[in-house]
Amino acid sequence: MDFLRPPRTPLRLADFPFSTGCPATREPGLLAILKTTAMLESRADAYAAYLHAVFKPRGAAWTTAIDQWNLEERRHGGLLRQLIEATDPAFDFDQAMQDYLQTVPYHPCDGRSVRGSIAGELVARCVVEALASTYYRVLQEGVEGTMARSALAALAQDEARHYGMFRAMLQVEQQGSARIGRSTVLYIALRRMLELNDQQILGAYALSERCPPGTTARQLARRYALDLYPSYRLRHLLYAARLLSPIMLGWNARSLQLGLALGLWLGVRVKVWLARVAGSVDRKMADKPTAAANVQRCAPAGPHSAGAS
Repeated sequence: MDFLRPPRTPLRLADFPFSTGCPATREPGLLAILKTTAMLESRADAYAAYLHAVFKPRGAAWTTAIDQWNLEERRHGGLLRQLIEATDPAFDFDQAMQDYLQTVPYHPCDGRSVRGSIAGELVARCVVEALASTYYRVLQEGVEGTMARSALAALAQDEARHYGMFRAMLQVEQQGSARIGRSTVLYIALRRMLELNDQQILGAYALSERCPPGTTARQLARRYALDLYPSYRLRHLLYAARLLSPIMLGWNARSLQLGLALGLWLGVRVKVWLARVAGSVDRKMADKPTAAANVQRCAPAGPHSAGAS
């Protein structure tokens, strides 16, 4: 059984000869997001090794599907790297990638799914691929230049195909004795969404040259949220809901899609609001020592001051 549908037009790196004279963006925040994504996609071999171990009991068709998926994910990393190197030639991608691999480990390849079962793993993968396709649509609208937009559109299409692959695998898995119930599916899907600021992402973002050394994990999460989530619009989340509703809700009615999209939109807006509030608090806390120092400097000399006789 072929789980992965072939693309209409295979993605080839040679079709995207980016030029340093036409940067994809001049916005530091978007550039940091692109660098982060390039690093995440460039560790596809680690993801594939983990999935091979988890899916090993399911046989050759599953192995073949993951091999092809891995090949395409590696191309995604290569394409994004080309885009980054054309936009920011001074960025040392090799060094950043080396640091990322050394400091941010992935799941162990011991055959056990961190989601508790093969079906649970497939639910999480469906969520990741659906949101990745949505994510690339968001980035596509933010970059400059026809070639950069075409590249990100191609990535969005690939991720939608990858969603279809994992959904087909999930449908097969749910026909067997290892099926999981709707409440478990919802729990795993929602939990995976809440992990979108996890160590894997923030570890790469920390190496994107967006934040100074010593930035805390909390500050990284706040900056990442403010660099990315304000770009999301309801239309993007309607697209995500069309993909996610059959997995999460078991039905694809338009009313369910709209309800899920509104829930996602509200979640994004709350995340942005919380990040802004946290940033405001951080700035006020940082200003307190300065204000205290100013008061000290302006205070009149008393009998116990250094200037008293």
